[in-house]
Amino acid sequence: MLGIILFCIGVMYTPGPVNILSLNCGMQRGPATHVPFCLGVGAALAFWFTLVGYAGTAVVGGGMLPVIAGLGTCFILYLGWKVVTSDVNLVQTEEPMAALDFKDGLLMQLLNPKAFMVVLPVATIQFPAVGIGGAAVAGWSLALGTLSVGAPLSYAAIGALVSRRIDNARYFKWLNYAMGAMLFLVAGDMAYEHVYLALFG
Repeated sequence: MLGIILFCIGVMYTPGPVNILSLNCGMQRGPATHVPFCLGVGAALAFWFTLVGYAGTAVVGGGMLPVIAGLGTCFILYLGWKVVTSDVNLVQTEEPMAALDFKDGLLMQLLNPKAFMVVLPVATIQFPAVGIGGAAVAGWSLALGTLSVGAPLSYAAIGALVSRRIDNARYFKWLNYAMGAMLFLVAGDMAYEHVYLALFG
């Protein structure tokens, strides 16, 4: 069972679209305002673990993965564009730019093919291998979803630490460009690996 936790941490806490976006949000607003987004990410992952844990690969296998990946690619491109075009304002105002909310985190993780790198091997192979079944699937799904909340939150905290060392809005703008470019690259890789190769490879 420790192997399940270590595997999930290894995949959840590596850079991906959710964590890259969280790094940027931490730089812009700080980690506290990013908590609802992180909870949405955790809820989405708990949902996938529960669904696949009980229904197996029939639910998300085969032809469904390219569709989910295609929708996820479009959503990540949209978020990348929002990051690149967002205004940078280092002056505290009464109405700061809008934060990502629970719905954004939920939607992004529901459509994130990287989530299936965690969910499919754990729910279809590791759960049965260690005897996790019945009500235990729901318990483990909730626990692993909760564990995933820490990944984007830790990236947001790192972003906040970086932002304290930057006092020029121009640097933030260039960081936004870099973060947006990384999201575009992730979307392109996702489209190629999980959509193009799945359909035409």
